[in-house]
Amino acid sequence: MSRPQRRMITLPSAQELTQRPNAIRLHKKKDRFLFMTYNLLAQALVRRDMFPHATQKALRWKFRKQNILQEFLDFAPDLACLQEVDFWDEVYYPALTKAGYETAYYKNQNKKHGCAIIWRKTRFEKVEQQTLEYDDNGQPTFSTGNIGLMVALKPMKQAAKNPDPNADMVLPDEDEQEEDNHTNGQAAELPGGILVATTHLFWRPDGSYERLRQASILLDKIQEWNKDLNYTILLGGDFNTTPRDAAYRAMTRNEMPPQQIPNLQKWLEDEVDRVQKAEAAAIEAAETAALAAAQPTVAQQNGDSVDQLTAQTEKLALGTSENGTSNGTNGEPKNDLPYRAPPTGIILPKQAPVVSAASEKDAADLPYRAPPTGIILPKAAAATNGAATNGAATNGAATNGTTTTNGDVSKLDLASLPRTMVDSATFKDSIDPKLQNLAAIKESGEDAPVVAPLEAFTPAQDLLAAIEAHPRCISIYGQYEELTKDDPAEINEAAATKTAATESTASNPPTVSTHGEPTFTNFATWFKDTLDYVYLYDQPIPESGARLVPLRLLEIPDKSFLGHGLPDENFSSDHLCLMVEFAILPRH
Repeated sequence: MSRPQRRMITLPSAQELTQRPNAIRLHKKKDRFLFMTYNLLAQALVRRDMFPHATQKALRWKFRKQNILQEFLDFAPDLACLQEVDFWDEVYYPALTKAGYETAYYKNQNKKHGCAIIWRKTRFEKVEQQTLEYDDNGQPTFSTGNIGLMVALKPMKQAAKNPDPNADMVLPDEDEQEEDNHTNGQAAELPGGILVATTHLFWRPDGSYERLRQASILLDKIQEWNKDLNYTILLGGDFNTTPRDAAYRAMTRNEMPPQQIPNLQKWLEDEVDRVQKAEAAAIEAAETAALAAAQPTVAQQNGDSVDQLTAQTEKLALGTSENGTSNGTNGEPKNDLPYRAPPTGIILPKQAPVVSAASEKDAADLPYRAPPTGIILPKAAAATNGAATNGAATNGAATNGTTTTNGDVSKLDLASLPRTMVDSATFKDSIDPKLQNLAAIKESGEDAPVVAPLEAFTPAQDLLAAIEAHPRCISIYGQYEELTKDDPAEINEAAATKTAATESTASNPPTVSTHGEPTFTNFATWFKDTLDYVYLYDQPIPESGARLVPLRLLEIPDKSFLGHGLPDENFSSDHLCLMVEFAILPRH
């Protein structure tokens, strides 16, 4: 199967420009630019169990890196936001620099991949760059390592004349030479600046609260960064939010089910309670183990007890006398006493009888008597190695979800504790290896739950209010369903038949799109849905900003071209790139 051709679909906003009384010609190299957002699928995340339908060639880095770069250069965007970028210094930076781009790249120190913003150096110049670590702002629910990246750009001066007039979008048709004569070949008024931001939000299906929190932080930081610049805001990224997720609905102001935010708050409260109980159990187990380690060992207790009893025996003359006669009741030899059963208790190992040298001969003349089985101590004073005490466990025995080995406390096994994850049963029963791993949460490492009191976390309702205090984010692809309902993407019937005949456990994309978005932008084996977006702030043009008008967007290929899941040998990521052509016009 060859890579399908993806059309550029004209948007209603472009058609409106053609009806303006003072319609203008939009030159390709002065008044328009192509903007792309693309999750490249980091090679560090490529595993055979995650992409069972991919060929060996499709997953090999040597092939993938060249295929991704070729696709990017074929589309030739002027400005792009990239996510899940690894091998930056070795592969992408040199190749993109050679192709005429300038770049900004950032990643969390604990991750192998990050985000990049790149721009054609003949079209834009950088004014400022900022980065964002979500885990360092407010109180996260998980250690995510997710980041944001922002670059403020100013358009470069361009000559008015377009060397490729066939590439012009004429709105309406008019004499280009007349326009050139009118401007005398000089650049018209220079448009204002653009603040471009990209991000890769928290991925986990039970992370809706965290995504809402991160979206709130992102918008707050953009407002902070843009306070002095006052530029137009353009966002592109993998927000890991489906159109049904709270973060998407909050940012775009789409209708939200009345229980969606209360449910997120309930999840937060349950999760905090669960994690705190797990932490308390771990602390209690550690304290118990430390206390046990500080107490004397059984052998030490045995020796100390024997020494004490021997001393007491000698003091009370219960042993042999100085003249060799065994002391007993009424001066009679001890061995002549009637037999008496030992008291109940725990028996410690036998200690040799203590006798003086003078009594050894007399002792040898006594009738034979079986030696005692041990020295009797009260039960309360005894401790046995390997026994569980106060809920702690030793020598590998597990109690209350905590395992200790030879007195050392291991890390808490949260999998043995009750879980309150959203749809946790689905995780356990999923055939998706990535979700199966979530059924057994680990205490340490990436995506680990954070321990904090409930009051440290921002209530979900406050996060919603914070997002709604910012301008609405217009999703450019939110028009996609309406635009393509009468003109859908090309279908490859032969490929669809071949895919249908192949046995598969792959998931299917949603049957109905939501809020006008495409049915999918991510088409992996185990997950197919919309996660990637291009957003433009819905606000008056800022004083120093440019006027951006979306003209066209790149088509999403029909699923018949994509088999059971990406990547394949045509598309080297499990995401599809999104691309919008913008008109960039002066503010006035």
